[in-house]
Formats: sequence, C-alpha cells, structure tokens
Amino acid sequence: MGRSQEKGQGQGQGPIYNMRLSTVGATRATETGTTHEPTGLDLAMKLHYLKAAYIYTPEMARDLSVTHVKEAMFKLFDQIAWTTGRLWRRDSGRPYIKCNDCGARFVEGECNFTVEEWLSKPDRSVDEFLVYHQPVGPELPFSPLIYVQMTRFKCRGLAFGLSWANIMGDSFSLLYAFNLWAKVLSGGKIYAPETSNLNRRFPNPNPTVKDPESIKQVDPVGDLWITPNNKKMATYSFNLTVADQISPHFPANGYDQVPVFEILAGIIWKSIAKVRKDPEPLTVTIIRKDPDDLKPIRSIRNSQMISSVHVDFPVAEASVEELVRCIERATDERCGVDEIGERCDGSLDFVVYGAKLTFVDLSEVDLYEAKVLGKSPESVYCNVEGVGEEGLVVVYAAAKSEERVVTMTLPEEEMERVKSEFKKCGLIAP
Repeated sequence: MGRSQEKGQGQGQGPIYNMRLSTVGATRATETGTTHEPTGLDLAMKLHYLKAAYIYTPEMARDLSVTHVKEAMFKLFDQIAWTTGRLWRRDSGRPYIKCNDCGARFVEGECNFTVEEWLSKPDRSVDEFLVYHQPVGPELPFSPLIYVQMTRFKCRGLAFGLSWANIMGDSFSLLYAFNLWAKVLSGGKIYAPETSNLNRRFPNPNPTVKDPESIKQVDPVGDLWITPNNKKMATYSFNLTVADQISPHFPANGYDQVPVFEILAGIIWKSIAKVRKDPEPLTVTIIRKDPDDLKPIRSIRNSQMISSVHVDFPVAEASVEELVRCIERATDERCGVDEIGERCDGSLDFVVYGAKLTFVDLSEVDLYEAKVLGKSPESVYCNVEGVGEEGLVVVYAAAKSEERVVTMTLPEEEMERVKSEFKKCGLIAP
C-alpha cells in the first residue's frame, strides 16, 4: 500500500475533505536582508521531507479552535522565524533561505471517521492523509518549507500533521518544534536558541572515510525538488510488541544489552535480503540521534548521525545476531556527506534516505511528551517523503511502552513479498 499527497489533496480526495489553505508566520518582522545559509549537510538532504502526524482525543481537542492553534503557531514562529522564509539561489547557484517572513502553509480539513475508527486501521500509513505535502519548487521563492494540517474528526478529535523540508533540520528538529508548539498551546512559555554558523559544524570522527556510501548522486532535478525514482514506492506501517515479536529473535542473555532498534533492524534487513536476492543489500545506512550531543541542545539543524554498515557475507543466510553486531560497528559518514554537499555548492542533487537501504532510529524520542492541555496524543506517525529506491525503515515509540512502530517505504513490487517474510518470522500476524 502506498499513499502520496502530492496530487489532489487540495481538492479533498481520499478521507479528508473540505480543505482550506491559509498562511501562518511570526508576529514580528525579521530585519531586512537577513538570511539563513544551509550547510553542506543541509544541501545534501534537500530532496527529502520529514513527516509527522499527532492524533488527539475529542476530550482534549473538542474546544480547541483554529484561532487557538494559529495563535500558538505565531508564538512558535516568533522563535524560529527563519523557517518561514523562502529559498532563493545565489549567483553561484547555491540555495539559501531569505528570511522574508512569508510564512508556513496552514491547511484545515475534516474527516468522516471518529478517532477510534481511524486508529482501528492496522496499517498506520493511513496517517499519510493527515499530512499535507507539496515539494519545494518549481518556483523556489513561492514554496513554503513547512505545511501544517489540522484535521477535525467526526467525534471532534484532532490531528496535527507536519511536512518539513529536510534542508532546514533533521527529524529531531521537527519533533522538537512540534513540542514547542504544543507547550505554547497549553499556555507555556518557550525559548528556542538560535544556531550560529560556527556551531553548525562538527568534527570528523573518521577522517579516513573519503567516499561515503550513504549518499548517492541522482539526475539533476532543477528547481523542482522531487527525488527521481524509476520505481513506484509504497508505504506500510505497523505496531509490534517487543516481548512477543522482537525478543525471540535474539539470545536472551544478550537482549538486555542490545537496543531494540538494532535487533529490529537486523530482522528487517535479513527479511528484505531474502526478497531482494540479486543483488542483496550488503550495505545499509543507519540514521539516529547524535550520541555525543555535538549540536547545541534544542536547536534546529541537521546533525543526525549518518552511518554506514557493510558486510561481505550473504545477509539472507546470516543470523540476526551477526547483523546486529555489524550494526553496532557502523561507520559515521556524516562529515563526508557534509563535505560533498559543500563542495558542489548545491548545484548537484543527492539522496540519502534510500540511497542504500536506510534505517532511521527515532526510538529514543519521547513522542508522547507533546501534551496539549495536559493530554498526550493517542497516536503519533513518522515518515519521510522523497525516499530513494533502496527503501527506508523508520522505527519509533508507540503509545504503549512495550510496543514499537515500524514505518517502511519500499518499491511497490517488493512490499507484499517483504510482508510475507515478516509473517514467516512473526513480525506481523499471518
């Protein structure tokens, strides 16, 4: 199953209807001439977009109006006004953000389902309908970098969906910004420190890595920033229980010391290798939060750890434990990716998510701390738009602490066969 919102959503196709578009931005004007300069890593991520959808019950959301929601966003964008600017190019062709306060696009919609009915759907990729998305371009100065969708369910519950251009910041930045907004909506005060150009750089822990495998150059896309794929991609999302569906795949004596994400990545890597035999995915990319906190706390930027894992044995025949041990030795290629983006000055186009089979670890983020009026969301969905043909797997926390959510984007021709492998190994019900 694949769901895309690049076409037709404004006309209310699918389960969301009566859609209305407006703009939200900061309440204070930015000084004329202010710009935000993307780093090489930012430029390398420019064809990707990050998505998140938060669903709240009618008990919390019934009395929340569009005015309440927009007022909270005004205050959020007062702190991070540069994210409401627009992209331009310098004479060299290098993109930059002109901080001209053009705003984020705000989308209101309605849904004929109740929250309970919506959450009863086993494939959580249905939440793609809650995130309005349009790519950057073809006219850069007229393209918002953030889309916010507010969907009212039949029961008066609410969903808030965000589409966020990855050139601004990583998934952790997006989730942080949403938490700030939720805090304002609940009556709290916020402060988001600016990130200077100086502290947006990081040291290279692997200076011997010259050609990172986690990034791939693609055909030029010009000013319409859409990943050029020759295969149709599909998305599937599901919940699983750690004790019942993950633990049995790993030795009991080692389970407590190994993160659930790495075990899951090993299981899924092996399952995909059984389907994708020629050639097998011998190299994968791991994207996770920087364990050394190289970035300033609570800043919006790209500083996610981008690591590569390569094996020289048949993945489909390997044990999950062998694959997990290899994942533990992943090589940090982030600095190399940054150097490639910097060297080309934004004139070339790349993919990172899906350049190789990519696993994203969001499991350390407490998605459910985004409380509105004291209530946590009933459900949270995360994904990436613009995934390359090798595919993407995102792992993150579920509402129940003993569960995880997996959102997977793969070539449509592979999806059913991969799900069949999942059924064989117990990740999903037969």
